[in-house]
Amino acid sequence: MKSPTEKAQQFRNQLYACFPKRAAATFNMIDALASAVQVASPIELSQSPAFERKYASVYDVLGYSKLDHAGLQELVCKWPVEHVQTIWSYEVYAADSTGNPRPEAECLPERILLKSDKDTPAVAGQEYAAIVRVLHEKRSWVAPLNMQRVSSESTASALGAQQVLQVHQHSPQTPKVITADSRYANRVFLAVFVSVLTLCVLVRLRSNMALYGLPPKPNPHQQGRHRKHGAKFKLKSALRRTRSDRDETIQILGQSVRLRAWHHLHFKWLAELVGCVICVEFLRPDGTPRYKRPLWLFWSGPLTVPLADICRMYVWRFTIEHFFRFIKQHLGFYATRATLLPSSERWIDIVMLAYWQLLLAAPIITGYVAPWRAAPKPNTPFAFTPRQIQLALPAFLVVIGSPAHPTGPAGKAP
Repeated sequence: MKSPTEKAQQFRNQLYACFPKRAAATFNMIDALASAVQVASPIELSQSPAFERKYASVYDVLGYSKLDHAGLQELVCKWPVEHVQTIWSYEVYAADSTGNPRPEAECLPERILLKSDKDTPAVAGQEYAAIVRVLHEKRSWVAPLNMQRVSSESTASALGAQQVLQVHQHSPQTPKVITADSRYANRVFLAVFVSVLTLCVLVRLRSNMALYGLPPKPNPHQQGRHRKHGAKFKLKSALRRTRSDRDETIQILGQSVRLRAWHHLHFKWLAELVGCVICVEFLRPDGTPRYKRPLWLFWSGPLTVPLADICRMYVWRFTIEHFFRFIKQHLGFYATRATLLPSSERWIDIVMLAYWQLLLAAPIITGYVAPWRAAPKPNTPFAFTPRQIQLALPAFLVVIGSPAHPTGPAGKAP
């Protein structure tokens, strides 16, 4: 049986084989980014001890390196990450997108308008859709499986549907749950889950949406097309007028939560996908709702799954927000200001692969803990945060070695 260090070396060797061009320089850049204390720009990575080449190789990597995305997808989807948790035998995934504002890059192609909320003006930039696997209930670690730029002719929902199918193709027999926010509650994204039995979706619903129940039994003497929809189910009035099929109160994160579910409902624009609607209400100590509006979820999986586990699955989804925040603050997601589209996309690939180096080192090394912070409990899976592992990574890279070949003499031959 291989040790964790040998497994990490095996992953790095297979990752090195995914670069048919400029592999050594690219791998040096990945190690330099993963072990950087602060990332202001890609060119500053050339000053890292992990980068064995001159600064011109940074531009060479961003401009001329190549990556076998199919091989990389197979590697990260099938790689067995240790200490991974499941809920009700389901692997939990999260799909979401984040923006990279580039208002100053007027010559950058494929810019779209990014808008975070209704009170913030739209900014020109690029949007990247990601799908990650959530690893642990109480930790901020994820396994990023796919991160691609949303083109101007597509949407995050359409690209997210493609990413879900790509992840499913590598392990079609494994039951999975894809969690997403209300932006993905549309026909383009949810149509993927109609024909695939091992894929379930848990998506948030807007409070002004309406669903429909099962249609009545058709009359054999009726002419014309039979009805596809039953009684209308409005989320706004559901709590006042409709009796729920399931009702229970649980404790999540130290708070009382009331869960109510209504079975056999579907969308008007996708009658083939039948599931249940779940209302999540956080309660005060006196039993009154803590917030003005409850949280509405749509679940397409089996009705035998407890409501508490379904709610836990959606709470796990927030881990992808920690992933986005970490790569923006500590892995230089905003660092590149290239005006060429391929260079921007290559940098995002390098950022995602640098995060994978931290994930490989998490069960092996001891992270750096500041003196004013409490040390984590020993023998705890994912005890250290990604930032703590990043600060302790340089010593680990020296021990594990690099599959990149050493530099050779440059210039004209004597």
